[in-house]
Amino acid sequence: MKNIDLLPVRNYIGLFFLSITIVLIVKIVFNMLALGFIDAIWDLSSIQIFNDLNSKEFKFIYAHKALAFFDQLGTFLVPSIIFLFLLKTFSLHYRKPNKSDLTKCLLYFIVLLGVAQLFLLISTYVGYDFLPIEIKNFLKEQQDFNTRIQEGFISKSFRSFLFNVVLLSILPAIGEELFFRGILQKICIGIFKNNIAGIGVTSLVFGMLHFQIENLLSIIFASILLGLIYDYSKNILLTILLHFGFNFFSLLSMQGLKMELISENNLEIFSNYVMIPIGMGMLTYLIIKKIFWKKDLFLSVD
Repeated sequence: MKNIDLLPVRNYIGLFFLSITIVLIVKIVFNMLALGFIDAIWDLSSIQIFNDLNSKEFKFIYAHKALAFFDQLGTFLVPSIIFLFLLKTFSLHYRKPNKSDLTKCLLYFIVLLGVAQLFLLISTYVGYDFLPIEIKNFLKEQQDFNTRIQEGFISKSFRSFLFNVVLLSILPAIGEELFFRGILQKICIGIFKNNIAGIGVTSLVFGMLHFQIENLLSIIFASILLGLIYDYSKNILLTILLHFGFNFFSLLSMQGLKMELISENNLEIFSNYVMIPIGMGMLTYLIIKKIFWKKDLFLSVD
């Protein structure tokens, strides 16, 4: 079989539809498995699960967590593994990060948090009136639904926190990076024959599929940065690490609010007056370093 990097555009379009088909089929199968598992363990039907999102009963909380766990596996992680298994020539770039990689990762993590918060602040004031009302309402409904589910996951139990680290930080980081950076980004670059265009389209899809209207710009920016880092470094492990860090920081924020370790007002002050200036300052430093000292702005392949 021909090397995947040399395939013509029509083949990449075919790979795009193949990847989407695998995602849809596996997601349906895993959702069915989840509902069957929940019915067998807690004797709950799908109607009961979705009609009692705010229930504090343990069986409903555990059922929602089980459903989310199966969904995390079936939406991107398992489909990505199947796709890469079927197309063994579709290379996934990775290597053990060196000390320089990890240092730069820390810098980009600071940029990621700060500038993502800046875009969140901008979107709060600007809004999303440019989107068609149907799309805007749909995204808002999905965001409210996901928020109610996630808020039910957060408790003061340390065991629950550890499970949430796996569910909300580790699994999304691995699954989404494998699919969006490892597979979809490469396909989009192949279709458009332009790295920036491929990363941009991938990031737009990434943002829309998170169904978070208030965080849309932040998520798209984060995806663009992750896409650029993967494109330059050719190392999926680095973007998984960054993605995990971003998710884990969000989880810590929710956990801190739940345990009353920090107030919403103090968290907002920290985000707007600490994270944004430091993130923007770091981004400015990296850009100046690239322009005037000709240093690598992104992680090198070496």
